Amino acid sequence: MKSVLIPSMVIDIITTGVSGLDGYVFEKVENCPFCGGAVKGHDIKKKKFATIIEDNKRKIITVNVKRSRCTSCQKLVYADSPFYKNIRMGSPLVDFCLINLKIHSANHISKILKKMNILVNPSTIRSLKGINADHIAHVDFQGIFFPLSLLNISEKLQIR
Repeated sequence: MKSVLIPSMVIDIITTGVSGLDGYVFEKVENCPFCGGAVKGHDIKKKKFATIIEDNKRKIITVNVKRSRCTSCQKLVYADSPFYKNIRMGSPLVDFCLINLKIHSANHISKILKKMNILVNPSTIRSLKGINADHIAHVDFQGIFFPLSLLNISEKLQIR
């Protein structure tokens, strides 16, 4: 298996960004995406974003996503948040897995993520095969693709 060489600055940016999202509240929702109607606050749902290694222990990073009820069609509407539909992991991490599946095995991607203190099971990564990754903007660091969504993750922390 190839050795994993990631610049420490990149690891720091990603680790700080992911761990800094713990407890973050995503609450931006303007209108109902189904009918365009006005929405009224309903509740806040806690969602798992990632599992990281911190102080040699597993830590689950969760975010809070505001849910609203449409006043017209009564459907439940989630605020804009970094998740793909039906995938229980933050979209920047999904993006990382998807673009790297083009050139690396799921086991190797899991090893790369672990080097960044992020735990993702290879079987979870394999389950993403077949999802189109052509839309994901990324940069190449020594044969590892980093999506801009992951490199810019700490920008979310600046809007608190």
